Amino acid sequence: MIIRRAVPSDAAVLDRLMHDSSAYRGEYSVMLQSYAVTAEQVTSDEVYVLEDANKILGFYSLTNLKSCPELDLLFVADEAQGKHLGALLFEHMRQQAALLGASEVKIVAHPPAETFYLRMGATKTGVKPPSGRVTWSRPILLLAVPGAS
Repeated sequence: MIIRRAVPSDAAVLDRLMHDSSAYRGEYSVMLQSYAVTAEQVTSDEVYVLEDANKILGFYSLTNLKSCPELDLLFVADEAQGKHLGALLFEHMRQQAALLGASEVKIVAHPPAETFYLRMGATKTGVKPPSGRVTWSRPILLLAVPGAS
């Protein structure tokens, strides 16, 4: 199992993994309706994939790299859930943020993922109110990044 920097040709696989996620079914499906992971995003953001036997099982994306980095996406394939892969990706993201010199990472969370982020050491700092198609509030969290270079 390895974590590696994503390449533009990974975009279609990442997009499929994201859209296949059971976490975004039902009322939460509107979040992803017009969202696509693109080759341009893979190039411009810090996007890393977790791969086992040449199969991508998860990924994350850090955006806003010049100001306060934000964890934009973190997904683990449904069939790979429960194997601590999300925690592995999250810890890698924390290390990458430190290498980028960030002192913290902002997370506007999918509500069911809030407890995961709290378990991983993030602190809830607020709530983003509903807007547009999103008819529910989303927790805003900050993750302190010790050892930023």
